[in-house]
Amino acid sequence: MDKKMMYALVVVVILVVASVSAYVVLKNDDSDPGEPTVMDNAELKVYGNINGDRYLDSRDATLIQNLINDGKTATEYPLADANQDGVLDSKDVDVVNAVVNGESTTIYHINYHDTNGDGVMDQELVSTKYPVTSTIMTGSTNTALLLYCLGIVDQVKGATYSSSSLDKDLFSDSYLDTEKCVKLGTSSSSIAFEDGKAGSSDVIATQNVTALVTDWNRTYITNESTFEEYGVDVIRVSAAAVDAETLTHSAMLLGLLFQVSERANQYIDLSLEVLNYVEDAISGLDNAKVVVSSMTGYLSSVTSDYTQVVLAAGAEYGIPDVAFGGSTSLKIEDHPEVYTYDFDYIIHVRSNLNYVQTQETIDSLWSTYTPAFSDWEHAADGQYIISGMIPVSLRVAYAAEILHSDAIDLDKINEYHQQFVNQFFNGKDYDISSLTFIISSEDVSA
Repeated sequence: MDKKMMYALVVVVILVVASVSAYVVLKNDDSDPGEPTVMDNAELKVYGNINGDRYLDSRDATLIQNLINDGKTATEYPLADANQDGVLDSKDVDVVNAVVNGESTTIYHINYHDTNGDGVMDQELVSTKYPVTSTIMTGSTNTALLLYCLGIVDQVKGATYSSSSLDKDLFSDSYLDTEKCVKLGTSSSSIAFEDGKAGSSDVIATQNVTALVTDWNRTYITNESTFEEYGVDVIRVSAAAVDAETLTHSAMLLGLLFQVSERANQYIDLSLEVLNYVEDAISGLDNAKVVVSSMTGYLSSVTSDYTQVVLAAGAEYGIPDVAFGGSTSLKIEDHPEVYTYDFDYIIHVRSNLNYVQTQETIDSLWSTYTPAFSDWEHAADGQYIISGMIPVSLRVAYAAEILHSDAIDLDKINEYHQQFVNQFFNGKDYDISSLTFIISSEDVSA
């Protein structure tokens, strides 16, 4: 079988979030292995996860063996075909048991990837060598933050990142420590690869790197085939997903491959608790018209991960008829006609609104990102900045506080935020109550 193939039941996922459903974890009990399901309904979209929960575990081995004993086939139960050879037999049980025992095997799973360059996320079937103990990554804020929260730190041997994509304090003793993690370039989306070297580094050979973690967007790792030909599996997740299905698979896939499934499960539980709180709080309220900016002087398309944040926060997309030409952003300077649209807010999502703040940094952020939209009629009272250096569910919550301040309790959001820091920030001791993650014109010095 080819290393990569399109998932047989290709599902094009347009991440326009209407709601976030509550999630219940199935008990990990071999005596009740659950019922067979299909890939579309699986929380962890991995072949062999026949009961469709968040884990590839002994319950799946039991259920697959029961299907084999009953004479069932891979055609009838395709998700049970863990080794993807088209036959349902003991070899599929062996794959699951290898995972249970932490032994080497090959896992077939869904990558999230814009396969045709239309700006929309697709599902793509790939194989990855298990377990992953040594990896490199494209160091975008979203990917780095997800890996960091899952405790996938020491396994990251190299990263490529820009000066603004990784927070200098949060990642100071992990991805930014070049003694531990080699810097492979200055782009947060691409890694040059030739003759076995990532950039000019021999880290792949010297550290036995078997995987590269990156995001779903087409702009990330356009030279994917060269890595795969060298034996480096490319793992693509939706690191900034805000819907339950995509968020769960992305985190639990990394949890499985890097053997941190329990921590990934806890991260998902807290993330969905926050998203469910927001959904319940804003239910039935009118949606404000909003656009998002994640780059200086640019607005984001409806398919952008950053736009999905405000949609989940109870917004209506403010410029639905503007053509983006397959891109996820447009430069306002080149499209002044956007100002003729009637929308209420521009929310800037900025990674450098981080955990080390002063009045000077707040003033600097405002003076850097808002002037490009000074011609907009609501430039003074309709622009806000929220942090992009925080877990995605919290971005949704802070955006919801802007749009629905009467319904959202900011103190409660900050309590959730502190819980993330305490559980998933690897010993960092930030005091959330002393910081601000929403900036308006009122927060800027006169």
